[in-house]
Amino acid sequence: MTSPAAMRGKSGLGGSEGGATAVEAALVLSILIGVVLAIVDFAQAFFIWNTLQLVVGQAGRYVIVQTSIPPGSSSADCPPAGSATSCAISTLTTLLPAASPSCTGGPASGQYCVDASCSATSCSLSATYGFKFVGTYTLAGQITVPIGLPPD
Repeated sequence: MTSPAAMRGKSGLGGSEGGATAVEAALVLSILIGVVLAIVDFAQAFFIWNTLQLVVGQAGRYVIVQTSIPPGSSSADCPPAGSATSCAISTLTTLLPAASPSCTGGPASGQYCVDASCSATSCSLSATYGFKFVGTYTLAGQITVPIGLPPD
């Protein structure tokens, strides 16, 4: 038989596992919530990057078509007096209305910036976004397209 003194030594917190289960659940749930939030942030960054790629692609196609229309034609939306660079920036800001064409030093967190640089034969378009996760990262979409091609 067990004496009452020995029984008292076994009772107390040493034999209880209820608190350990709560601590383990808190650790596992905090890691799980952190992973889910990281997945959501990555998905948002991927969506924004994909949108930037789409915008510069659409603007590039538009600039190619507009610069290949002969001068004096009434179907040209970008007038012959306007430069291809201004046409490209105008198209980028039309497709991405929240964008600013005058960002210095790159975009701030949550800011879209667009830029274009055109020569006589090509036009380089870019759109950037300042994405904040742990730090601030710059997501960019870029394309270089030929311009001034003769129409088919």
